[in-house]
Amino acid sequence: MILIPAGDEGPRVGEVVRRVRAAVPDVPVVVIANGCTDDTVARSRAAGARVIESEPGYARALQAGYRHALSHWSSRGGRGWLVQLDADGQHPPEQIPSLVAGLAHADVVIASRLVGGRRPRNWSRPRQLAVRGLSGWSRLVAGLDIADITSGFQAHRAAVVASLAADFPPEVADANVLVRLKREGWRLAELPVDMAPRRGGRSMHGGLRSVAYAVRMGALVAQEARRARRG
Repeated sequence: MILIPAGDEGPRVGEVVRRVRAAVPDVPVVVIANGCTDDTVARSRAAGARVIESEPGYARALQAGYRHALSHWSSRGGRGWLVQLDADGQHPPEQIPSLVAGLAHADVVIASRLVGGRRPRNWSRPRQLAVRGLSGWSRLVAGLDIADITSGFQAHRAAVVASLAADFPPEVADANVLVRLKREGWRLAELPVDMAPRRGGRSMHGGLRSVAYAVRMGALVAQEARRARRG
């Protein structure tokens, strides 16, 4: 299953859904509309996606999507894999098969803009520093060696989806979730993927917002690491 969380992404979501369906034509595509006030729902359906709705917030959208996936698999007597990607056009759906192939050797595969020393040319200096700083902090306090710690383009095995559906942070979901997955013993891997700049709208990682976000996320990463030490 493909999950696409979307908050007011009407101008972009239709193209993303169409590219996903072209890349993996036989896989269900689900858009999670989280508090949308524009035409995201209509454009998603017109492009061929199923739409479910969640409360506002990226984390709540993801958890609603995970629970929907489990229900879908259960109703069909089987289990599968899941790929999540953003609705803003940054994540290339054409790379979905590569991420899924990576699940042969890992439980979670993260599309990475930074692995192997890569540097996204469209990132601002504050964002580069924030993401690299958060990655280093996660490595220090939690032993998590993931370069692109904030990438939302990921593939998950069904067992990981079940774990996330049962226990997921309600407010913010990013590096803290990867730390939690490592704490639970799942195997995480990165796959180098080139991504496009966001096509309009507003990103929570833009400019100095990246620094504030990294500070907040760093506190949540430390919280997850403390949970690991407590066993």
